[in-house]
Amino acid sequence: MTYFIGCDVGTTATKAGVFDTEGKLLASARRESKLHYGKDGSVIQDPYEMLESVTGSVKEAVEKSGVSPSDIGALALDGQMAGIMGVNGEGEPATPYDSWLDIRSAPYAEKMKKEGGDLVVSRSGMDPSINHGPKILWWKYEHPDVYRNIARFTMPSCWILQKMAGLAGEETFIDYTYLHFSCFSDLKKRTWDRELLTLFALEEAKFPRIVDPWAVVGKMERQWADACGLLQGTPLVAGCGDQAANVMGAGVVEEGTAFDIAGTASCFCLNVKDYAPDVEYKTLLFPRSVLPEFFYPMAYINGGGMDLEWAKNELFKDVAHQPDVFSIITREVEKKASVPAGLVFIPHLRGRNCPTQPYMRGVWAGFSWDHSREHLFRAILEGIAFEYAFYLGIIKELMPEAPVENVRVIGGGAKSSFWNTIKASVLGVPYYELNREECAIWGAALVAGHAVGSFPDLPGHSARSTRVTRSHQPVLELSKVYDEMFPFYLETMKKMGDVFTIHSHLLQEEE
Repeated sequence: MTYFIGCDVGTTATKAGVFDTEGKLLASARRESKLHYGKDGSVIQDPYEMLESVTGSVKEAVEKSGVSPSDIGALALDGQMAGIMGVNGEGEPATPYDSWLDIRSAPYAEKMKKEGGDLVVSRSGMDPSINHGPKILWWKYEHPDVYRNIARFTMPSCWILQKMAGLAGEETFIDYTYLHFSCFSDLKKRTWDRELLTLFALEEAKFPRIVDPWAVVGKMERQWADACGLLQGTPLVAGCGDQAANVMGAGVVEEGTAFDIAGTASCFCLNVKDYAPDVEYKTLLFPRSVLPEFFYPMAYINGGGMDLEWAKNELFKDVAHQPDVFSIITREVEKKASVPAGLVFIPHLRGRNCPTQPYMRGVWAGFSWDHSREHLFRAILEGIAFEYAFYLGIIKELMPEAPVENVRVIGGGAKSSFWNTIKASVLGVPYYELNREECAIWGAALVAGHAVGSFPDLPGHSARSTRVTRSHQPVLELSKVYDEMFPFYLETMKKMGDVFTIHSHLLQEEE
C-alpha cells in the first residue's frame, strides 16, 4: 500500500501525519513553534527553525507509523498564510519569516488602503491588512539593503520544500491558494497584477512563480531525506495554505457547504463558485480553494476561542482545573441559562479584524442583576454565532443566488452539541460534526496523493474520506428569538465600534 504525508507549518506548532489511501491517520507528531517577539511589535520565526520542526515531526510520525519509507508516495506541506519571507538568489533566506502577528507594517497597510484599497480588494480579494503587501512595502522602504538582496518573496511552507528539493532563488514558487493575501495578484486569473505592482512601484521579478497546489516541485535531496526518515527522491508537492487544507480535509467540495473552524481564531466561510469581492464592507477575505473552480469567502474573529478561555479562567475559577472543564461549564449553562436572556456579547476582546477595527473591545449589553455567570457564558457562545450571521449576511448580499446547505465544524468547539445547536439556530442551517479533527494535514496529504496520481478524483476522494458523524438542526423557537436579538447585536456593534475608535488613545495607553 502507498501512504502519504501531510505536514502543517502552523503558528503555534508544526504537525505531521502519515495517512493511508482511505484517509486513516496512522501516526502523527508535532513540534512547538518558536516565535520571537520584539518590543517594536515584531513577531518573527527563523526559517531554519521552521525547517527543523518539519523534519523532526515528519521523522517521528514515520517512525511511529511503522510504514516503510519506500511506501511513502509523496509529501505535501500546508502553512500559515498571511506572513511573508524573502529568499536570495541561492535559495537561502534573505529575511526571517515576518509573521502575520507582526504589526510593524501597519502604516503601509494604511498607505495601500488610501492609494488603492478598492482596486486591491477587487483584484486580490481582500482589504490590505497585516499581510503580504504591506510587509513587502515595509521591507522595501524600511530596509532597502535587505530588499535589494531578496530575489523572490515566498511562504515558509514553500521555502521548506524549495530547500528540501535544492531549488535556486529563481525557482521560488507559491501556490494560488495564498494569492488573496498578496495584495498584488489578479485572483481570478491566478497571475500577478501589473497595474497594482506599478501603482506601488514594485518589480514583478521579486514575486515567485505561481503553481498549482498539486504541482510536484522537486524531489527530496539525501540530506533532508535522512533528516525526515524518508528516501532520497521522495516527491515533494507544493501543497496549500492552512485554511485551504482545512477546507479540503473537511470534505468541503460542494457549492453551498459552509465551514466553521471553532478554534483559537473562530473562522467562518462558504464554498462558492462566483468571485464577488467585498469592496463595500471590506469584511470578507475571498480566497481560492485548492479546487480551481471554487472560492471560499471567509471572515474570522481574532481570538474567538480565547474568549471562552478567558471566561473559564475568570468566571469559572472553581472548575477551571478540571480536565473536562468546558463540558462541566456547558452542563451548568444548560441548567441555569437554558434559554436566551436578551443579553448580547461583542466577541472582539483584542480588536476586530473583519473589518479592521483594531481598538474594538468586548462588551456585554443588556445584562442586569438577574443574570448569572452562566448567562454571560451563554452570551459569549451566542455572540460568536451572531458574528458568523453578520458574515453570512454579507456573503448573501454579494451572491444572492449562492446556496447555503449546511455547516461543517472542526476545532475544539466542534465537540459542543449545545453550541452547535445555538449556531444552527442563529444561522438557520444544519451543523455537522465530522469523523476527523486534524483536517489540515489530511488536506495536504490529499493534495500529495492527487499529485502522483493516487487520487485522480480529488473532490470525490475528499468527500468519501470525511464522514458526518452527528447533525444539529436549527430549533425553530430558538431561531425566532435569535432573529429578534440579531438587530440588537448589530446596533451594539456599530455604536461600540464608534465609541472605542473615539477613545482609542486610552486603549493605547493600556497596552
